[in-house]
Amino acid sequence: MNEYKDGIYEGDYGITYFVKDNKILLTHLGQTYRSTKHFVFGNWKYKLRPEMYEEFDDVYNKVKKW
Repeated sequence: MNEYKDGIYEGDYGITYFVKDNKILLTHLGQTYRSTKHFVFGNWKYKLRPEMYEEFDDVYNKVKKW
């Protein structure tokens, strides 16, 4: 099983992935979606900022699945 380190991953085509506790959000063309580990095609770049940790679950529960 692929487990990703919490943080921000940058991929091709302007896609950014945000990972916290094996939950994954991705942004593409200004939209945010829930995703799975099977769609993470990027490299780890940065830690999540403290405010991202606080808001992550809220956003994750509100957005639609990729």
